[in-house]
Amino acid sequence: MKNIEFKPTLMYASRSYKFAIKNTSLITMNYNFKIVNSETGILDAGPYTVIPKKGSIAPGCDDTFIVKFSPVEVENDFSRILSANIENLSPEMKPLILEVNGIAERPIVHFELPPSSYKERKEKDMVAIDNKYKIIEFDSLGTNIKNTKRFMAVNPTGQGYEFEWEEIPDEHKKLKPMFKCITPKGVILSGKKFEMVFEYSPDNVGEHESFWLFKVPSEKIVQHFMVVGRVVEPNVLFETGKIKFGPLLLDGKNREVVNIINQE
Repeated sequence: MKNIEFKPTLMYASRSYKFAIKNTSLITMNYNFKIVNSETGILDAGPYTVIPKKGSIAPGCDDTFIVKFSPVEVENDFSRILSANIENLSPEMKPLILEVNGIAERPIVHFELPPSSYKERKEKDMVAIDNKYKIIEFDSLGTNIKNTKRFMAVNPTGQGYEFEWEEIPDEHKKLKPMFKCITPKGVILSGKKFEMVFEYSPDNVGEHESFWLFKVPSEKIVQHFMVVGRVVEPNVLFETGKIKFGPLLLDGKNREVVNIINQE
């Protein structure tokens, strides 16, 4: 039996472990994973998932598997047994059995933000963004439009606390502020969520950035945010790419109707 030990992981976050299996036989190898409680032997995946969970590997090929540890609570014992049921396994081969374990840590605050690829896109443009920033993204269909982004902040601790948002001014830009925090301060009760609201009102075409700090003074917690907005063109097009009026007498008139299609 081999061990997979995950480093301490914050609640609502994830860590991954990869391993590969190679089929050295001449027939297709079917497999099916299961995760059981290490003490009771009962099926109980807990905070673990394995991807893919079942499938087959062609002769001479290999496949990569990912075990994820995603705790949503702090517990004393996260140990589980991950085993693979492999059809037609040679008697000379030992069964694949892995003992997995991890440690969960309780954060002061957790933000329920959708995944963002902004950092990766900037890296392709040779612009590095510090990992300390969490990203809030906006897309605006045109200018002079008020766009709203909402997300939840969770307090998983045993006591409530006050929070506040602070925008970091950019001394090099004297433009009219395009971003606004509608929830600049408040109180998140123990075990509860608080809805955060930002607005983006661009007045020119392009990509815009703003930097903010989320603070919990009583816990001396500061989280850096980058708020990003892009003005995109609406997906609107003409039904046809040309208009043909046909033959006309001098001083004659004709009319054609062209429809505009809104694909938003």
